[in-house]
Amino acid sequence: MNLFLSLLAFISVVTATGPVPISKSGLAGINGFYFYDPYCAHGCFRSFSPYTLSCSDTISAGGHITGDEAAHNLALCRASSFPYLSSIAWCIHLYCPDDTRASKIETFWETEITGDAKVLPIWSFGEVMANITVPPTVVAMGQDLVLNSTMLTTEENWQTTWITLYYFFRETALESYYGLSICLTSFGLPLVLTWLGYLPFMTRGISRIRPYLYPSLIGTYHDRSLPFLLGNVPTVGQSGYIFILVALNVIFLSIGYKTLYPDQQMQWYTSRYQELMAYFMWRTGVLAFCNMPVLFLFSSRNNVLLWLTNWSHSTYILMHRWIARLFLLHVLLHSILALVLYQNTGAYTTSLTLNWWIWGCVATVAAVILVLASALILRQRAYELFLVTHVVMAVICVVGCWYHVWYGYENTFGYETWLYATIGGVVFRSRCAGGEDGEDGGGGGGIVRVDVPGVRYAGAPGHSVYVYFPTLNPLRPWENHPFSMVPTVMLTRPDAGRLEAAEGEGEGDVEKGSGSGDHDVGVLAKKATSGLTLFVRKSAGMTAALKAHERLLTLLEGPYPTNPTKEVLQTDRLVLIGGGIGITGLLPLMSPHVHTNIRLLLSLKKADECLLDELSAVLDGVCEKEVVVGQRLGDFGEVLREEAGRGWGRVGGGGLWTAGDV
Repeated sequence: MNLFLSLLAFISVVTATGPVPISKSGLAGINGFYFYDPYCAHGCFRSFSPYTLSCSDTISAGGHITGDEAAHNLALCRASSFPYLSSIAWCIHLYCPDDTRASKIETFWETEITGDAKVLPIWSFGEVMANITVPPTVVAMGQDLVLNSTMLTTEENWQTTWITLYYFFRETALESYYGLSICLTSFGLPLVLTWLGYLPFMTRGISRIRPYLYPSLIGTYHDRSLPFLLGNVPTVGQSGYIFILVALNVIFLSIGYKTLYPDQQMQWYTSRYQELMAYFMWRTGVLAFCNMPVLFLFSSRNNVLLWLTNWSHSTYILMHRWIARLFLLHVLLHSILALVLYQNTGAYTTSLTLNWWIWGCVATVAAVILVLASALILRQRAYELFLVTHVVMAVICVVGCWYHVWYGYENTFGYETWLYATIGGVVFRSRCAGGEDGEDGGGGGGIVRVDVPGVRYAGAPGHSVYVYFPTLNPLRPWENHPFSMVPTVMLTRPDAGRLEAAEGEGEGDVEKGSGSGDHDVGVLAKKATSGLTLFVRKSAGMTAALKAHERLLTLLEGPYPTNPTKEVLQTDRLVLIGGGIGITGLLPLMSPHVHTNIRLLLSLKKADECLLDELSAVLDGVCEKEVVVGQRLGDFGEVLREEAGRGWGRVGGGGLWTAGDV
């Protein structure tokens, strides 16, 4: 699915950006990205640009002339219209402060005066001023005016024009500062919290507060769902991160507003209510955009933070869902505020047919479907359908957002910068390892063994590989599931006549959230040291179609880090708790090269007893173990207290039914 997503994302990028000529981009007010500078000159330009010119009477967008061609023709007209150029030049001469640099005026003149940066005016600013022999006295007024001589604009009109532009830029710059703060906090906080753990003076303090951060916020509903499949509850530590993000979004949505009304008039709106509503509308749109890069990053299997922090993949997926809720909240507020504002100004009816409004509606609908269709009950009942819908709606949402800001602003105010970051994260979110033909062998109790020869993986603990079986269902070749990695030689007895290694994963797909559908990765190779063996419990979806095959096309993606193991492996004593096929996810930790002081507690259903034979080479190497078949293990808390009383380090693992107790 990740490969399919990357392909769709690439297509969407080409579709979205192909016809768009981008001259510059950035975040308003940051790193020199400013617009309407100098404001005095832009106030003059916008005071005269609405008027008809003598040469523009014949310009029309009708017939076979496109809107772009008409705009280009208008720019050519302005470039050669002395009344138009001289009126703006005289306005700049009158109203711009004396300390305004001449170079800034000339830059504005060459890039903005015609409305098209590619069309330069015939005369420079200095040349136009030199050719104004008589100061103008006629004031340009009235919508039907034809600008056929050098004219004046009123100081009131100029003042209203430039200060409107200034307040718009002020709000846009604040949106950039606030949005960047949210984005950097979302990305940087996991890094800071992880790196604090490496400071010598923080070690003892962190060790003391950890027991208070790991428990679920409500009961034991972190690793298992709330009743009626309402979802999973974050831990206390995760709740702190979520609280910080929610607080930042609420605070930055609520502060920093400043209006022209009632002291001055704003050119675009007729009341303080409309002006403030517009600021809220723009703010919610940008806050939605600034959450998108992190939203997509946290959902990625190749999330760079997985390599840089000690947070697990399941933690980032949980954060992904909470950020998605914040994103949807901003999107809905943005859409509702736009609807109310445009109805209040009377522009609603005419806006319905405009491209920027249509694409905004497309993005909003896609965002609603994305979040609502991601409910846990839908993910578990129809996971493959959810996954396809999720990917398609994500692409539609990104493309809709792109065209929304392009048609609305033509990428002049930096809103598209957030989308560049989002699209870049999607394109590079996965990496492909390759593929081989596998052999679907025996098993029991609904467990199928799949041998994939010729593949070499290090089998590092805490990593997983995603496996595709495209020929099982040719209509859905993108379906895949995660499996853990174990070196082939690990499951080989020293005296065996052939090398036979198996590897597994007890960690189900964190998106699917099903404990019974856990999978395993392993290796089988006759007289070889390479390969993987998958122990798969057949369930609904892709795995239900597994049956005996001599050759089964198997594609592998990864490996990716899923759970940090560095601190676990530094303990004096390692306690492993597993249930059913989940034991395969613990196999990499049982290698003598990984840890030498291990205690294993394993519970198997009667139907899964075949796993004992398949994994005997590894299990026999564990001196301290307790294996029960057909019943549950005892009190985990007592086991951990016993080990802690001896002064050992400890670690708990296993299926969803054990995680809450541990």
